[in-house]
Amino acid sequence: MKKLLSVFAAIVLVLGMAGVAKATLVNGGFETGDFTGWTVSIPPGGSAQVVTSHTGDQGTNYTPVEGSYFALLKTDGPGSYTTISQVIHLEAGWWVEGYAAFDARDYQPYNDKAYVKIYDSSGTSIATPWYSDVNQVGDYGDGPWTYWSWTATASGDYILKFGVANAMDHDHDSYALFDATAAAPVPEPATMLLLGSGLIGLAGIGRKKFKKS
Repeated sequence: MKKLLSVFAAIVLVLGMAGVAKATLVNGGFETGDFTGWTVSIPPGGSAQVVTSHTGDQGTNYTPVEGSYFALLKTDGPGSYTTISQVIHLEAGWWVEGYAAFDARDYQPYNDKAYVKIYDSSGTSIATPWYSDVNQVGDYGDGPWTYWSWTATASGDYILKFGVANAMDHDHDSYALFDATAAAPVPEPATMLLLGSGLIGLAGIGRKKFKKS
């Protein structure tokens, strides 16, 4: 029994150590029901909402990937952008991930678009983990929820930005959907090895007890 408790305590300690360092992302799933933690930029005629569902142009019923809410952005007018953004801290090897979808309400050549972008602390765009436009989903197309991720190669503060843009006209406004955003360190090999050793130890103790009985 004492050996079992010792192994269990070690596993708890390892998991606790693995969770000490956390990436500073606030309200990634929008479960506050609003944009707490995010900076919102809306052009005239655009909108940014936190919703429980959305119906695409072709009738697709979008529901949250997780939880009860997701972000829904709409833009208006040629070249206008509706965006939400947040500064997050990532160490080298840490990742940020989430889900996004594009509901095109326009047709070619009016190539509305939506994106996830990563900027460095100076505001320079360094990555586009997800992108979609009318050309990809088709005229008036309902794009699916799509998983995206990005891993930092250097430690520092980054700007995570979600956006949707209108192209060339005022008549048809497309939507971008975002949900289940998370950021955290990748477990180190040593941590995973120690955790695995603990689980093996538990299994061994269980087998010994079973044989004795």
